[in-house]
Parts: sequence; structure tokens; C-alpha cells
Amino acid sequence: MAGRIAHTYIRKDTKRPLTDEDIYHMLMLHKYQRVSLSKIATRFGLSVTQVRNIIGRRSGGSCCG
Repeated sequence: MAGRIAHTYIRKDTKRPLTDEDIYHMLMLHKYQRVSLSKIATRFGLSVTQVRNIIGRRSGGSCCG
């Protein structure tokens, strides 16, 4: 699709990009264990806004796909 850019998120603690396993782990923590976004952000070395964007995009939380 035009206009879509794959965004890579860099962890602040390890200076490495997030892997698919990291994103899957974030989704499972938030969805099933009800861990807050701020705790997930601290654990993965990201900002709360970045975590919110990742979880929203991966879990189907956006209104337009």
C-alpha cells in the first residue's frame, strides 16, 4: 500500500531493534496478563507512546486496518 512505512523500534537499553518475538511477548503481556503499558515500556526500553502504537497496530486496535 502506498504511504505505509515499516518502522523499526530501537530498544534504549540494548540499542538493538525489536524482534518479532519481542513484539509477540509485549502483546501477550498486555492482552493476557494485563500488564500496564508503562511497565511494558520500562521492560523493553521504549516510550509508552511507542508501546501503545505497537500494540494498537498488532492487535487490530486501529479503526482503518
